[in-house]
Amino acid sequence: MKASFAQRRLWFLDQLTRGSTDSLLPLALRIRGALDVPALERALTGIVARHEVLRTRFTAVDGEPVPRVDPAGPVTLERAEAADAAEVFARELSRPLDLATQHPLRACLARLGPEEHLLLVVVHHIAVDGWSWAVLLRELDAGYRGEAVAAPELQYTDVAAAEAERLSGPRMERLLGYWRERLAGVTPLALPADRPRPAFWDGSGDVVRFELPAALVAEVDRVAREHRATRYMLLLGVYQALLGRYSGRHDIAVCTTLADRGRPGVDALIGPFVNTIVLRTDLSGDPAFGELLARVRTGALKDFSHAEAPFDRVVGEVVSERDLSRHPLAQASFTLLNNAPAEARLADLDVALVPTPLGGTGLDVFLDLSLRANGDIAALLQYSTTLFDDATMEQFAAGYVALLRAVVASPGASVAALARELEPLPGSEARRLAALAGGP
Repeated sequence: MKASFAQRRLWFLDQLTRGSTDSLLPLALRIRGALDVPALERALTGIVARHEVLRTRFTAVDGEPVPRVDPAGPVTLERAEAADAAEVFARELSRPLDLATQHPLRACLARLGPEEHLLLVVVHHIAVDGWSWAVLLRELDAGYRGEAVAAPELQYTDVAAAEAERLSGPRMERLLGYWRERLAGVTPLALPADRPRPAFWDGSGDVVRFELPAALVAEVDRVAREHRATRYMLLLGVYQALLGRYSGRHDIAVCTTLADRGRPGVDALIGPFVNTIVLRTDLSGDPAFGELLARVRTGALKDFSHAEAPFDRVVGEVVSERDLSRHPLAQASFTLLNNAPAEARLADLDVALVPTPLGGTGLDVFLDLSLRANGDIAALLQYSTTLFDDATMEQFAAGYVALLRAVVASPGASVAALARELEPLPGSEARRLAALAGGP
């Protein structure tokens, strides 16, 4: 039995940061009404029984992770009393998880009032991805109602075995050869920071939340169609143009994560079906935004067609010497989820998803966009608090919205002209000019 490439990468990261909670992914539900706790425990027990990945431990054999699937058993909710959700988050999300001795899922039910509870499910990233939450929520509701839930046709270990067979030999060499050429000469993105970069990355982070209104999203779609591109490509192009404006660079590399769920039978599985790739765009020559969008489109289509290459193997091929002060290959990330977040239901109870605190960040800056059912986009800008002040990133977020509005209004204008009205990040321009002049 083998771990998947995604699991190997997450396991090695866990070994490097023992005791860290950065890879724990939380899902929180506020439940009002007469909750049947035994029924909730039976529903969770059924989920863990059906999905082996949730009862898998990882032991080290010759320096490699080996999955060990334990027999199915009852899931017992940890019970607690709490004044509010923040108290539960502070306690539960600070507890690390040992992949060798513990299953990757644990669940806590906190009583907040006479008929109000908070269910917090915490799963290590080695066993779950964003898509998995929708599977878990759907099965939790069905199990709580007492409905029969069919076991998936495959298990995650089947997917890992098929992946190992598919990504080997000449196919793997072709994929790695593409990325060696594509990322040759890539250099770190140097956004002007408020503080010096530390010698070792510490992962401390915070977020700025903002929105892209539905009317603006509709304009984004219109301009994208006119240029034979997608919403994703246009929003990415604006992000890369913004990074270019603030960094003074023309070669912009951005990480993105892709869910590899295109094969039959995996849409109903819980597991980490994710891989990271790097999207690189050349902003040189002061192109009109339409031309820049064409460059983004051409590059993204080629990159996506080679997205199976495991990220850790790509890093090993491209990076000759690791810099422990930054993420390898790219320091910024971009994602777009084109469907509304999963709805939370539990029979006839009043249930709502509760926003949870984010863990640490492995990047300088991370823009995560999610389309809502009403047509607007929820935006989350996660950033390193070691490098940036809150005010700096609030201005970065405002700059993204301003540049996006300028682009959809005048896509034929040059990128430099569109970005000219943006204010420099606080304190950054003076430092950049001083550096160019040879000053401190």
